[in-house]
Amino acid sequence: MTTAVDPSKPFANIDSDHLMRMFRRMIMIRQFEENANDLYTRALMPGITHLYSGEEAIAVGVCEALRPDDYITSTHRGHGHCVAKGAALDRMFAELLGKEAGYCKGKGGSMHIADPDTGNLGANAIVGGSMGIATRRSDVREASGQWTRCGLLFR
Repeated sequence: MTTAVDPSKPFANIDSDHLMRMFRRMIMIRQFEENANDLYTRALMPGITHLYSGEEAIAVGVCEALRPDDYITSTHRGHGHCVAKGAALDRMFAELLGKEAGYCKGKGGSMHIADPDTGNLGANAIVGGSMGIATRRSDVREASGQWTRCGLLFR
């Protein structure tokens, strides 16, 4: 069996600064989730929350493979995806708390944060429900002659 990558050097093409940036982003996601859980368990935020704890590497790995002008869609566990794509934590917390300063003016809550400026097309409570959104976004970009990718994050 041949592989494109030498398994004895799994990070041969990634420098240590890049790996540390990825690790810090994973820690940022975990800390966000711990704070969100604290707000939820103390009944300080409206609605419900679905945490992304333990899955941080998925979002960071996918978003590291994307360009800044690429897009993502998400599911009900979208906090980590938002952070990995570059969302501002203060606006995310404002959204969770139902505040006007949130990404969706406090109306999307925990499950429906969207930020077109960072390429986050939003979340869908139906697993797989974002496939149509991603497909349509790709069609629009292709028709304009601009090639971008759209990552569909299910976990």
